[in-house]
This record gives sequence, C-alpha cells and structure tokens, in this order.
Amino acid sequence: SPLFDARAEYLTAALETVEETWGGVDAYLERGLRLAPPVRERLRERLLD
Repeated sequence: SPLFDARAEYLTAALETVEETWGGVDAYLERGLRLAPPVRERLRERLLD
C-alpha cells in the first residue's frame, strides 16, 4: 500500500473549495499563499510542462 494516496474525490473537493473561496487557483496562490508572480511562474513551469 502506498504511503501517500491522492484520491480523485479529495482533489476534486480541494479544487472546488479553492474555486469557491478564492475564485481560482491563481488567486489562491497570489492572495492566499502570497506567492509572487515569479514564484507562481516557476511552479507552472515545473508542474505543468
């Protein structure tokens, strides 16, 4: 059994909460986590490319 498990329903619930609370992931990263634009861009490059 894996040490960590990423269940689809948990991820969906988390993304729905981010959407409802912050209006989207970008707003959450910017205002919720206070990540500067260069940091957000590096995250995009590393996680989405």
